[in-house]
Amino acid sequence: MEASKPRTGENAVKLVGEMFLPGASLLLDGRILAGAGHAIVGTLARLALGPIGFVLVAANSFSESVSGKNLLKQFQPESKSEAKPHTTKSAAA
Repeated sequence: MEASKPRTGENAVKLVGEMFLPGASLLLDGRILAGAGHAIVGTLARLALGPIGFVLVAANSFSESVSGKNLLKQFQPESKSEAKPHTTKSAAA
């Protein structure tokens, strides 16, 4: 098994892409539908909320690409049910 390499260069390219188009990091990952959705929502957020909306959508896209979690899940504490796998007890008859 190969040890995971740091993806600093790849993440830097994704971050630069997010500055121009929200969803760029997802598009680079090959997640076309999610990337296009972020691009559309980011454009609408920029029109409605200004630069803050654009930055929030771009940050969400980058977070989802790098960690697999969106911004809301990124800052929530991990619950105990997620920490341990759920096992069911079988009833002995």
